[in-house]
Order: sequence, then structure tokens, then C-alpha cells
Amino acid sequence: MDAIDAKLLDILQEDASQSYAVLGGKVGLSVSAVNDRVRKLRDQGIIRAYRIDIDPQAVGRSLMAMVWLRSDPAKGNRKMIKSLIKADEVMECHHMTGRFDFLLKLRLRDTAHLESFVTDVIKELPGIVEVLPEIALSTAKETAFIPAQSASDA
Repeated sequence: MDAIDAKLLDILQEDASQSYAVLGGKVGLSVSAVNDRVRKLRDQGIIRAYRIDIDPQAVGRSLMAMVWLRSDPAKGNRKMIKSLIKADEVMECHHMTGRFDFLLKLRLRDTAHLESFVTDVIKELPGIVEVLPEIALSTAKETAFIPAQSASDA
């Protein structure tokens, strides 16, 4: 990946709906050259998907909660993880070091939704030993943007 690929990645992360002609104008390449580069980035698995970014409040998911989980691996973490990642409420699931084994990022309607998800879904999973939900009061930054240009400069 060179500096042009990195610049394309940064531009596409900001707005993936731009045409190859517009992208080409921004990086100094023809439409066909941009097409070739983007196709190669997809083929290499660097570009995994094209998505839109929606306002969670606009779709009734204004509450963000982080939930720390401690589990008993002898009771099947794989089954637990498979169940969790299928849930619409789970935005992220991370295997962690430290006192807790997993950290979940949830998007929910309200605190009642959080309570029912913790009680009826999480606590019912085999192997759950401890659950610690925490509610985000506000969010100063939430992004999926990964700067590609600085990575190529290293």
C-alpha cells in the first residue's frame, strides 16, 4: 500500500459514496486507475465493507452502555460469544485482559431495555460469572475511522 492508496482509504472512510471520478480528482488519478486501486484494496481485504453512519437517536437507540463480563471458560465461551454477537444490541464485543474477560458496547432504547437485555439475555448465558453494566452519559468521540495515511508514512 502506497501513499495514494492510504489517501484513498482516508477519503472513502469519510464518504464512501463519492464517484471514482471525484476520488481521482482528489488523488490525481484517472477513473480506471482509481477503480483498479479500490478493487485491489477490496481483494486484499483492506476494504472490508461499505457502510453508512446513522444517528442512533434517530432510530431509537440513544442509550449507549458498556458491559463488562467475567466468565467461566470451562462452561463454553465460544457459545456465549456466538449468542452475544447475534444480538442487535451488541455493537462491539472485545476479549479483554484484566479482571473482566469481555467488554461489550451496546446500543439500546433506554435503561429498561438495558435492564431486560442484561437480565434476560446476558445473565441467562452459560458461564457468566459477573456482569457490570455502565451507561455512557455523553460521547465526546465515537468513530470507526482508522487513519491510513499516517500508517503508510511509518
